Amino acid sequence: MLGQDTIVLGSLKAARDLLDKRSANYSDRPTSVMVELVGYDWLFALMGYGQRWRQHRRAVHPTMTPDVVPQYQAFHLDAARNLLRLVLQNPEGLASHIKFTFAAIVMGAIYGIEIREPHDKYYRMIERMGEVGEEILIPGRFPVEAFPVLRYLPSWFPGSGFKTWAAEAKRDIASIVDHLFESSKSAMTSDSSGRPMVHRILGDSGLQGDTELEKVCKEVAATMYVGGADTSNALMGAFFLAMALYPEVQKKAQQELDAVVGTERLPDFSDRPSLPYITAIVKELLRWHPAIPTGVPRRSLADDEYSGYLIPGGTTIFVNIWAILHDPELYPQPDEFMPDRFLDSAGNLDIHGRDPADIVFGFGRRVCPGRHFAESTSFILVASVLSAFEIGPPVGEDGKPLPLKREASDHLVVSHPKVHRYTVRPRSAHVERLVEMANGR
Repeated sequence: MLGQDTIVLGSLKAARDLLDKRSANYSDRPTSVMVELVGYDWLFALMGYGQRWRQHRRAVHPTMTPDVVPQYQAFHLDAARNLLRLVLQNPEGLASHIKFTFAAIVMGAIYGIEIREPHDKYYRMIERMGEVGEEILIPGRFPVEAFPVLRYLPSWFPGSGFKTWAAEAKRDIASIVDHLFESSKSAMTSDSSGRPMVHRILGDSGLQGDTELEKVCKEVAATMYVGGADTSNALMGAFFLAMALYPEVQKKAQQELDAVVGTERLPDFSDRPSLPYITAIVKELLRWHPAIPTGVPRRSLADDEYSGYLIPGGTTIFVNIWAILHDPELYPQPDEFMPDRFLDSAGNLDIHGRDPADIVFGFGRRVCPGRHFAESTSFILVASVLSAFEIGPPVGEDGKPLPLKREASDHLVVSHPKVHRYTVRPRSAHVERLVEMANGR
């Protein structure tokens, strides 16, 4: 592709053979001129494999382990119940409510900054971060990626407008990252309960005051926002689409919720072990609509051979995650939304060897550190929404359901399902009271 060797791995076996078993050779990232120009070279999800990347990884890993993630549940629960409030107030604004909710969860859990309304200044800041990240990752968006020599043209030269755009983005991003980190630091307390990630890194390792290590913490925190909010947003868009397309799945989930939670309260994390079907829905969402269909590309460090093929050093490696998760041998009837595929005959969760999370969140040394955080977030949002609302297809002026198609963006790195004007109604007359109580009103 434009002189760059590129390989796409289309099977789970090939992905594991290379990215897991030979991870030392396949943990690098392709270089990007625009990442450097906008100052996103601190984003460790895109960082080349080496000492700096390992330093960032070591900082974030202890804050996202399975035994630590439950300590963020207060942030998840608060944002989930705020989502219910927003949907009750304005069901037609669903797409913006979903986007805002994930921003609120990540801002709370990472920085300890509370945002409850979309007009909040912090929300505008992180929206800007996301916009820049999305732009620079669109394949073919900037010709300078294919022709790096263009970066040396003067900014007034025709076709060099990307340099002015990048300079403005770099100023904005640097200011935002600094402001968020300093705001988080100023809110640090000795209270050990419900601490955000920044406070954990600085407090647990005694890094506060060390300029270099605080810089790492600042960059890691911003990475976790940029890497997590948009992909989780896409998953929730897929959830509403699936519930409108598969009412029988929605009904079965609500029957489980009514049996376990009842109708006099909203679900919380203590219900999770007793809600295997809700967990199966989350697993099926990951499989049915992976947010990053071709994953984040890798780069081979040295020449390698696999199945008779030469893989030259410097080759860009993509994993066709969509194809793997729609392989009929692994997942029969792959285009159908079937949470039952992850349950045994007794209704217990059964994902042995087929867990979509093992594929969606990456392979080898570059596996996403926020995996358990993302699944925890998705569980409480799915359970909360299904407990409170009935979701149906859009209706026309005559009151009849409109045809509903499964559509998604296909030109961006993150594939967002189209969020339609679904019919979203409270399941009972007292849902509003429950939501008001949950939001402290």
